[in-house]
Amino acid sequence: MKRKRVVSIVMLSALALLNTGCIKKYFYNNKNIENEVKNQNITPTKAEVTSMIPVIECEETATPKKSNCDIGAISKDELKKTPQQGEQYTLKSIRGKTIHISKTPKGFLFPQYRGKVIILEMFGKDCPHCTNEIPVIRKIRSKYRGKLEVIAIQSQDRMSKSFASNYINQYKIRYPIIEGEDAHNLQYSVQDTFGWTGILPYILIIQDGIVKYIHDRGEASYKELNRDISELF
Repeated sequence: MKRKRVVSIVMLSALALLNTGCIKKYFYNNKNIENEVKNQNITPTKAEVTSMIPVIECEETATPKKSNCDIGAISKDELKKTPQQGEQYTLKSIRGKTIHISKTPKGFLFPQYRGKVIILEMFGKDCPHCTNEIPVIRKIRSKYRGKLEVIAIQSQDRMSKSFASNYINQYKIRYPIIEGEDAHNLQYSVQDTFGWTGILPYILIIQDGIVKYIHDRGEASYKELNRDISELF
């Protein structure tokens, strides 16, 4: 997986990606995030989304239509209308924890985690690369305990209560997981603002309401995440 810094990093060869994650048939390359979000007047300082380069899509348990690591784009038809002014999200984790999230011009705010760096991750229960990434996320969260929190969106089909409980226990997950079906608006905002195409896993590293780093090229290694996060402290 390749790290995308918000200012000017040239993407390495696409061949290096083939063994690191589930990459869609086409992805964006060398296209600055500022162009993606000009309608929102965003001028990020460290991220970029990428022109169209064909790469091989991962095949693990893939269906004829899409890989288990590619949920595809979210359509506007899936959005839920809310009476709130602006983009604010009140979501519940699968264990009942309420998470408040507000959209900002350059990212997202998490009022109850004020002062902390946030890893906002989109993952899938059936995505092998997402599963491989869980120990890395746990290790990062442990290292930066008290200074960092993880919010994970399970972007595939809703889990049953028993499946979710077993999944959380099996992988020793201690951070909140929100079902993607309950967070369509939030995911659409990530898609619309930062160019997420539905490839899993997908990570935004956020500080003070601003997206500082984006990881969207397969599994994130501990070295990559630690390098980015350590620069924020």
